[in-house]
Amino acid sequence: MGGNIHGPISKIHQHWSVRLDRFLCTVDWEQLFPNCLLQSTASDGSDHCPLLGLHDNKPGKARFHFEAYWTKLEGFQEAVEIAWVSEPASSCPFDTLSRKFRATVRGLQSWSQKKVGHINSQLGMAREIIHQLEIAQDGRPLSNQEKWLYNQLRRHALALSSLQRTIARSRPWISWLGEGDANTALFHLHARHRKRKNFISSLVSDDGLVLTKHEEKEKIVNEFYYNLLGVSVDRDSTINLEEVNIPSHDLAELDAPFSEEEIWKTISSLPSDKAPGPDGFTGKFYKTCWQIIKVDIMTAVSAVWSWKMRNFEQLNSAYITLLPKKEDATNIKDFRPISLVHSFAKLITKLLANRLAGRLNQMVSLLVLRLPCTGKH
Repeated sequence: MGGNIHGPISKIHQHWSVRLDRFLCTVDWEQLFPNCLLQSTASDGSDHCPLLGLHDNKPGKARFHFEAYWTKLEGFQEAVEIAWVSEPASSCPFDTLSRKFRATVRGLQSWSQKKVGHINSQLGMAREIIHQLEIAQDGRPLSNQEKWLYNQLRRHALALSSLQRTIARSRPWISWLGEGDANTALFHLHARHRKRKNFISSLVSDDGLVLTKHEEKEKIVNEFYYNLLGVSVDRDSTINLEEVNIPSHDLAELDAPFSEEEIWKTISSLPSDKAPGPDGFTGKFYKTCWQIIKVDIMTAVSAVWSWKMRNFEQLNSAYITLLPKKEDATNIKDFRPISLVHSFAKLITKLLANRLAGRLNQMVSLLVLRLPCTGKH
């Protein structure tokens, strides 16, 4: 067999096989090499099927994720409060909120490391000691100290396994599986499928070139969306809305200041663990820590209402993610972009949407009735 294969070679022959017509990869192989992505490569002057290349799918820079299980641990509220108040308030509420979010990230990471530690390492060590004690028990009775250690480690391993399943369940966002299902073969198959589906290993340019390097893919994506969106220019003409004769509505209540009750109602309606943005915080953080963060959130929301938007960009960032529109997407046109928005910007948009939602039927339906019928459907 020929071909240029990169990555961990030593155990590959135990877990994979290659035919002339296709590639077979076992579940055990994928679990053994989770950071490797296998793909077929084009044949070059050969009458055989394409050979296979092994690409090391190295993870990018680690992002902060607010873990749902933190809220169930003792000392969580105290850790958040200490980190939150460590940053003093400044004259700009957006700058204050941004610094407090960053301080809370550092505080929670430090607290979690001391409180929980590295779950996979602890679980591995606990299981190994349990295994050695069980081997020893086959040849002799365990001492009282060994029995105590065995029972303690069993309970500790069960607790760590529960946390491990909770974390695993949140990573691939498979919402229809329960926490107890996060250790099943079905769960891991879906998680790996999602990983392969979302990873853009290559893009095909308009002239047919296959681009695999990150810099090449980045360039073609930037050029495509720059040409698609274009540049904003001043218009030579505008629409006189009075001549259109659209009925006017009294929307004075939409300009009313946001109340604490309204903000809390909106926070309560946010999904608890869905699609965190650049800050990594989810709706669950706002719900469980509202009494700690309430004053600063209210101050920042009031600044938005007052149109004092200086430094708002610190809380208005987003990650752009490309999702395939179809199977075997190869061209940049085959992907659609979605935005993972900062949690505070998401809260603001939800507040505005909720206010407008109650008037949409009155405003939109009348406008639609006034549109001329073209006879097309």
